[in-house]
Amino acid sequence: MKLVFLHNDFKVYWRGRLYFLHDFFMKKNIQVHVIEIFGNESPYAFDQKAREDDWWDCLFETEQFSELTTSEVKQKIMNRLDEVNPDILIAGPIPFTSGAIGMQWAYKRRKKIIIFDDSKHSHYNRNFLVNFIKIYLIKLAYGILVPSEDYDSEYARWNIAKTNLYYGLNCIDNDYFHSKRKEFFSNSKNIVCVGRLVKIKNLEALLNSWKSVEQLDAEYQLIIIGDGPENENLLDLKNKLGLARVKFLGNQNRRVIAKILAHSDAFILPSFLEGWALVVNEAMSACLPVLLSNRINAGHTLLLDGVNGYSFDPYQPEQITEAILNYIRLSEAEKIKMAKSAYFSVEKYNYAYLGNQLFKAIHELKQKKTKRLSLLGLLLLSKWNGKFKTANWDTLK
Repeated sequence: MKLVFLHNDFKVYWRGRLYFLHDFFMKKNIQVHVIEIFGNESPYAFDQKAREDDWWDCLFETEQFSELTTSEVKQKIMNRLDEVNPDILIAGPIPFTSGAIGMQWAYKRRKKIIIFDDSKHSHYNRNFLVNFIKIYLIKLAYGILVPSEDYDSEYARWNIAKTNLYYGLNCIDNDYFHSKRKEFFSNSKNIVCVGRLVKIKNLEALLNSWKSVEQLDAEYQLIIIGDGPENENLLDLKNKLGLARVKFLGNQNRRVIAKILAHSDAFILPSFLEGWALVVNEAMSACLPVLLSNRINAGHTLLLDGVNGYSFDPYQPEQITEAILNYIRLSEAEKIKMAKSAYFSVEKYNYAYLGNQLFKAIHELKQKKTKRLSLLGLLLLSKWNGKFKTANWDTLK
């Protein structure tokens, strides 16, 4: 049995998952091969760690998108999949090159395919035709890997049965982040935010809300980790507002982020939209209560309002301020209780959970008959090749 994971890029969070899954399935006599399509122009381009494993390919390591045509990308993907010849293909979302061309290959070669996706498609404004095509193509998958059971209702509205869904897509090395924490509550008076400095993260609203916090609280500090095109604008806004207790630390590596989380009291993320936001898993594994926008999918699964954090509407800045102050005003005993709840809420979502769910999927897919395309399916699949860029979350659409 051979599995191939195919996606536009597998940087940052995907690395840990794939190395775990490679070893996990090796123990079960199942081979894992990774095909990463692009090495450039990722939203995580800062991750330049070299890959030297013979089971991991990158098809276009240095090329820019502008240098590539859809036909040559498609041909190279098809050729490499033919060479590796997996029994089951596990590919990225249908809107992207990996999902679209992966689906074409699977049906051409009469192989089974699992699509992974952490987006909630109801959050995006698409016209009827585009929505119809994407739903139709998603239904061609033999299984769909999503983060959690919170996604069941999303797929139920498309008449995709729960039996076709598998869970645990968005997980991290929980133990690594938890191990850096010496106690559930440090009383450091730090609230931390980690994320790309882009418009969709809604950090201007966070800074404006923090102005009110500084006027009402004399101790807590806001730490912002990350870099991006909004860096200068946010620094200018910080100075304009006269914020005395806000620190911008720029990009930091995993080790430094884990250390900062371990010495913070709470985590905040005010994004207008997030497919998931794995940094939430990291924060909760480090025993941090989370203050989250209600447009962050991780919060729909992991956040219990008032129990392990607070939720707010990102379009209502006063709610951001209220969530921060609600946390700050808790007693130490209440903060400790909330920190413990945060850790235990995320504990389930680990690499082993993902591995076991995929192993279950493989077993069940082996029992399923190979599907045949209808004429409509053949037409739609032949016309849709997906898109190269995975950075659409940088802007609100």
